[in-house]
Amino acid sequence: MKSNDYANKKDNLGYIYISCTKRNIFCTLVDSVNKKVKTSCSLRVPPYQNEYNERENIYTRGLLLGKLFAEKVIFFGYNKAVVHISGTSKGRSGVVRSLSKTGVDICSMVLSTSTSHNGCRPSKARRKKFRSKVKGFN
Repeated sequence: MKSNDYANKKDNLGYIYISCTKRNIFCTLVDSVNKKVKTSCSLRVPPYQNEYNERENIYTRGLLLGKLFAEKVIFFGYNKAVVHISGTSKGRSGVVRSLSKTGVDICSMVLSTSTSHNGCRPSKARRKKFRSKVKGFN
């Protein structure tokens, strides 16, 4: 498809799948026929310069990825999107925030992260040693 074909697809509904890990965020744009259109990850985001020389955290990388990915989504002609989110990291809120600020109309958000149970069985509490005085030595 040429860029003119993408320009003619105004107001199409696209599905954005965001999967978050501890150190990375993956975004995938899928059209209504379930064909993958575009994929991007937070490692493609150019490094940013900050004045305090702090480390890049996953939230700011999510903001930059959302801005970069929203421009690509709009370029392909998808102005409305349904967002499916999986994973529990701080970067997912950054991606959604910058997607909505850039101009992509988010129709609905679906959280598909499985809820955690209480985890594995905790270890038993350690018993304290009781020191008692031996009678007859005082």
